[in-house]
Amino acid sequence: MTGRELFPIIHCADLPATCAFYERVFRAVQTYRFPETGEPAYLVLQVGDGQLGLGVGTTAALYGDTPLPATGHAVDLCVYVEDLPAVVEAARRSGAAVPLDAQDMPWGETVAYVRDPEGTMLLVVQSGQE
Repeated sequence: MTGRELFPIIHCADLPATCAFYERVFRAVQTYRFPETGEPAYLVLQVGDGQLGLGVGTTAALYGDTPLPATGHAVDLCVYVEDLPAVVEAARRSGAAVPLDAQDMPWGETVAYVRDPEGTMLLVVQSGQE
C-alpha cells in the first residue's frame, strides 16, 4: 500500500495567532476543530486543494515528547498560489517576516519565502502558467 495524501501538522505555541495568519494570508478555512467548544487544541485548515493541521505544541503528544514549535526550520512547506505579490503583501500586513521577496526562477516559477508566526518557513510559489 502506498500513501495517498501528505498532511502536514504545525505544532504551535500560539494556535489562535497562527490560525489567523493562515486565514488572512492564504484564505484558509477551518474544516475541523477539537474540542468543539472552548480553546482549540487542534484545527484543520483547508488551503486551496490541500489541508494543514495546527496543534498546540506545548504539551506532550501521544508518543510522549513535547513537539516544540519551529525555532528555525528543517522543513519548508510549499504553497502554490495564484497571486504571489498579493500573498507577500498580506503576509507583511500580518507582521510576518519575508526573508526573500518574489523572484523569478529559471524553471518558470516565481517564488518567495515567508515565515509564519511559529517560525515555519513557507516557500510560496506562483507557477508561470497562471
